[in-house]
Amino acid sequence: MSLAFSVLKRSFIILLILCTQQFASAQTYRSTIWSGNIYLGASNMMGDLGGSNFIGSRGLFDYDFRSNRLAGGVGLNLHTDGSFSFGLNFLATRLYGDDAFSTQDFQVERNLCVRTTLIEFDFLIDYRPFSRSAGFNRFYIYSGVGGMYFNPQAELNDDWYNLREIGTEGQYVNGDNPYKDLEVVIPYGLGYKFRLAKSTSLILDLGFRKTFTDYLDDVSTVYVDPTLLNAAQPDLGTIPSQLADRSENGMASGSVRGNPDKDDSYHVLTLKFEYIFGGKSGDGCYYNRNPPKTRSTRINQRKMFTR
Repeated sequence: MSLAFSVLKRSFIILLILCTQQFASAQTYRSTIWSGNIYLGASNMMGDLGGSNFIGSRGLFDYDFRSNRLAGGVGLNLHTDGSFSFGLNFLATRLYGDDAFSTQDFQVERNLCVRTTLIEFDFLIDYRPFSRSAGFNRFYIYSGVGGMYFNPQAELNDDWYNLREIGTEGQYVNGDNPYKDLEVVIPYGLGYKFRLAKSTSLILDLGFRKTFTDYLDDVSTVYVDPTLLNAAQPDLGTIPSQLADRSENGMASGSVRGNPDKDDSYHVLTLKFEYIFGGKSGDGCYYNRNPPKTRSTRINQRKMFTR
């Protein structure tokens, strides 16, 4: 956890410096424009459950279409010149993982399934690497820093249980604390804007999330003795052991349950509707590093970007 907060601290300082420089530069002319967006799409978790036919695989090679779940959110952006913009982003989704989606024998036998409610808030910097003359100025890349809340759940006899409170990997056996449900997240990705009108755009955005936890799916280490699991929370009866081990024949204590060497991650593909407040998408800083100096230049520029 200390590593995560160290990354958060350094990232925040760097972002603050960049933001201050860009905002100060923007004050030399009327160039600051605000925009808001609302979006919907799909999320997909890269964890220990389901996915590809390789144990503990990560990245796009672990993608499983059946694990896609609805994602949505809102954002607010400040555009300060032709290359950079700064934004606040709110995302809500429910991640999903299921060993039934894999043909790997180990995962099929393990038979675990999880849904994870996730709420995320980020500070982002967008950068457009191409100039207007290149013809690709609507393409952008971004990164930033944020925080997330997550709550893994599993179903047993038609009831849903919060797995963090159950301690499926023995978090309560030795009096240890459960894993944190608030964590740092590093968002990064790319997107492309499609003009609708002078003040509106559609944006196709693909975002990836680097996390510092291996418990988005509540699976990380090894199986714990079921007797110890149940004894740690006697009020729950045998529920802890039933949720920890869903295999048909039962797993031996100490045998592999997950891969602790790699943290979980997730990605989000969304379609955003963007509206520019008090300005037009061909004006000022939104696509131009240097503001047009004459009225005729401004008129020609608007024609170029509204074709």
